[in-house]
Amino acid sequence: MTTARTPIIDVHTHLAGLGHGGTGCFIDPRKFESLLFKLMRHKLGIYSAHREGRLDAAYLERLLRDIESAAGDGTLDAAVVFAHDRIHNDDGSVKADGQELHTPNEYAFACAERPEARGRLLPAMSVHPYRPDALDETAKWIERGAVAMKWLPNSQCMDPRDRRCLPVYDLLAAKKVPLIAHTGGEHTARVLRPELGDPDVLRPALDRGVTVIMAHCGSGSGLFDAHWLPNFCALARKFPNCWGDTSAFNTPGRARWMTMLLREEGIASKLVHGSDYPVPPTAWWSLRQLGWGQTRRLNRIWSYLARDVEIKRARGFPEEVFTNAARVLAPGSLARWQVAAGSKPEMHKVLKFS
Repeated sequence: MTTARTPIIDVHTHLAGLGHGGTGCFIDPRKFESLLFKLMRHKLGIYSAHREGRLDAAYLERLLRDIESAAGDGTLDAAVVFAHDRIHNDDGSVKADGQELHTPNEYAFACAERPEARGRLLPAMSVHPYRPDALDETAKWIERGAVAMKWLPNSQCMDPRDRRCLPVYDLLAAKKVPLIAHTGGEHTARVLRPELGDPDVLRPALDRGVTVIMAHCGSGSGLFDAHWLPNFCALARKFPNCWGDTSAFNTPGRARWMTMLLREEGIASKLVHGSDYPVPPTAWWSLRQLGWGQTRRLNRIWSYLARDVEIKRARGFPEEVFTNAARVLAPGSLARWQVAAGSKPEMHKVLKFS
């Protein structure tokens, strides 16, 4: 009898758009026209889609093709896609300025519920804990099938130590829904409170029994970022419910931390695979470890999602890193979305939203 393998799930991918087709998504025009975003659009092959009024659909089509390609060769089975809530002030009101990116929960779930995406895209809700309706909204999206909660504290201006977070933590813990929280440096979205990149601010969630996945493991991204990777390692050793994701480690800013992360005793088993899609992964930053031939071969893998997995495998990340997500994400929600390993992907369709 053949034993079914554990699905390989990418826990860190982004949805984005300009609101074309009524998606409700938003990207600040200055951010959209920045060199970084222009480069990502070019590499994704959707550089001019906004001129046709279909940026949101074009982005989603590309993401689904990436998953199809990765699933077709057995490299990846599904990806967690993030909503991104609005920034809220201390009084609970929506902050009028400073918002660069917004992806509504409804859009993330609508994408995951499309027939061609079913079991391939897994929705992670984003609910700002300062919202007056934070607890009700969290419960609503858990009921809808959220596999996780996603926060970006240093950019969304949410302090995980604030007492308003405690009821949300208790609900997440009771429902076994993990919190995926950004830690470390950040350069894609504007940082408003850099000190909230420290993994230590997430101790209250860990103390309340929440499974916390610390995105980027507290690592620095830019040359002058604060570096909290040792803080993450200490928490991961102390708390059984503390995990770290490997997102963006195949980029120029974070590739330098891979060797340290793999050498830390007892840490590799506490890692969960994530890519940070659509950030392009590249093996060139691992040239010294991989050699010329292997680096070139890995960079020829078309799918960003498959390429990211294979570079990390080549660098020595153990296989459990790629299967841990299936054990850590909300079990009830995973069952609802029917994530299966090795199932044949459906070809994507032209996507329309109303």
